Amino acid sequence: QLQQSFFTHAMSALCFLLVCRIISMWFIPLNDVSEARYAEIARKMLETGNWVTLQHDYGVPFWAKPPLSTWLSAYSMKLFGLNEFAARFPGLLLSIAVIWLINGLVRKHSGSLVAMVTSLVLAGNLYFFLDAGTVMTDPSLVFCVTLAMVAFWYALMDGSKLWSYVFFIALGLGLLAKGPVAVILP
Repeated sequence: QLQQSFFTHAMSALCFLLVCRIISMWFIPLNDVSEARYAEIARKMLETGNWVTLQHDYGVPFWAKPPLSTWLSAYSMKLFGLNEFAARFPGLLLSIAVIWLINGLVRKHSGSLVAMVTSLVLAGNLYFFLDAGTVMTDPSLVFCVTLAMVAFWYALMDGSKLWSYVFFIALGLGLLAKGPVAVILP
């Protein structure tokens, strides 16, 4: 009974954090120089139809970051319109996916109670919470590195060939998210 009560409260807390993040993504304007720059690069990608070369300004390439985050933001803007929420939405989805991956791994390794506590701690972490709703390359990097490490664990422990492939796919996506650091970290 106590454990069921904990799960109910924990799910309520996770839902509350999600609602707070969605509301803040909708109403808070782009508030960082980098966030505004990445959103504008995604907008230009969508406007020009050039999905290969990121552009800082029209005709001026932006070579500082790989394209994965920009592709995701531009596609989200294509679906939901040109607004802050659409630009930030992929970061939120990637962060939710990180929580889901960690929860699944911890549940398999240590049980559902520890998995729920881990999910709460991760979701409630201030930096993770703030990063989950930004137009940055960090949510993509965190997702790719987490996916690579989780896939490696499953491939090693279960002997799953599928997870072995997912590991290498995650490394490749990580290179598109932030560059070589995505291969070095795992």
